[in-house]
Amino acid sequence: MLRFLKSLTFWTASEPKKKPIGFDRNMPSTPSIPTTSAPQPRPSVDLSAIRQPIVETQKKQRAAMIHQLTLHEGMRQFPYKCTSGKLTIGIGRNLDDRGITEAEAAYLLGNDIDDFQDRLTREIPWMVELDAVRQRVLLDMAFNLGVPGLLKFKRTLAAIRGKEYDRAAAMMLDSRWATQVGQRAKRLSHMMATGHIPPELI
Repeated sequence: MLRFLKSLTFWTASEPKKKPIGFDRNMPSTPSIPTTSAPQPRPSVDLSAIRQPIVETQKKQRAAMIHQLTLHEGMRQFPYKCTSGKLTIGIGRNLDDRGITEAEAAYLLGNDIDDFQDRLTREIPWMVELDAVRQRVLLDMAFNLGVPGLLKFKRTLAAIRGKEYDRAAAMMLDSRWATQVGQRAKRLSHMMATGHIPPELI
């Protein structure tokens, strides 16, 4: 009996332990977790390819609208009365009710300065030999009087060309134009005589 028990203990100790039947099949497996997770790059999208058709469509629609309004309103370079009796210019711009913006006024002024400068350069080419201050005087007078009106100041222009600036300034003040514009003529004649810009214009 003792011998039997010893043999049974031997076989039990030496037999390898087995997992319960179905262990691998029934027990949930633990997923492996990576130690580091780098952010995945997002697919790049060419936004310009999306915007371009929209921009082109908007340009075409705007061009079509301009053509449509020009056809219906007409285009006038000089003010006129529309069917409602409003002073109008351009393509239906209502000057009585809307007028123009400061930006539009600045744009028109820039165009006028360029135009008057070109015309004066053609009519009195020696103007380019004057310093910048005295050129400004002539341009200012032309803007106020018109180029034909300025050209009527024949003796004054002759004095300016001869660099007799004090004499030219005196003749500017001794004119009907000076009585009409007042302070403007005094300021411009001072600029002509001295070649300096007064503080209020700096």
